Amino acid sequence: MKKQVLYGVIAGTLMLSAGSATAIVIDDFSGNAYSASAPSTGDAAGISSSGFARTVDITTSAGDTTVKLNSGASLGAYSHSQDAGVTGTSQVTFDLGGLDVTEGSTQNAFRLGLISVDSNGIIGINVDGAASSLSTNSIIIANNYVLPSYADFLFSDFVGTVDFTNVNTFTISVDGSAQAALNTEISIVGTACSGLSSSGGSGSGTDSTDCEPTGNIPEPTTLVLMTLGLAGLGYRRRRLA
Repeated sequence: MKKQVLYGVIAGTLMLSAGSATAIVIDDFSGNAYSASAPSTGDAAGISSSGFARTVDITTSAGDTTVKLNSGASLGAYSHSQDAGVTGTSQVTFDLGGLDVTEGSTQNAFRLGLISVDSNGIIGINVDGAASSLSTNSIIIANNYVLPSYADFLFSDFVGTVDFTNVNTFTISVDGSAQAALNTEISIVGTACSGLSSSGGSGSGTDSTDCEPTGNIPEPTTLVLMTLGLAGLGYRRRRLA
């Protein structure tokens, strides 16, 4: 029960963290359940909470490397777990279908909610754009991460060239090929307007006000007031007619 509440808190933090800009939630792992331990490539893993098709790839040594998406004890999470003495990797790929992950220049980073991550585990992100160009970025989880937390991957730190306004596929990878018995749980995947100067920062209070919309986009409250005002004018005109 505590885990489910914790996942909800981190999900809420991600969705609200970008201030006036609306963060994109790619998956909060509350949808289709998936569980597998055998090596696989491109294994269909249902649909994300936001409607994106997912596939899973797993590599493992002599024992099991288990991936769970919203399954068993890992409700609301992407869980990667290696047996004792086992090395392995996993990745979840989302088909974004040409999505603008910058949201009109209001977002500058991918953000992952971290529930539990063993030190020295490597988490990576690959982005494949419209021109089939591949951009990659990865961070090594250090001992100074105070969990639960989040990790930001700035678009500007990705190696390679890709159009972040037209992203075809987005892949999260957990690399335990050099570390036996690695365990990782990720609660949510999305975007953020991060105030970090480089990828890999974590915690809270690092959101930026520098990511501004490309046009004048009214705040939600402003839109509500405008709608009510227009409705009132319409009603007044009908009364006078």
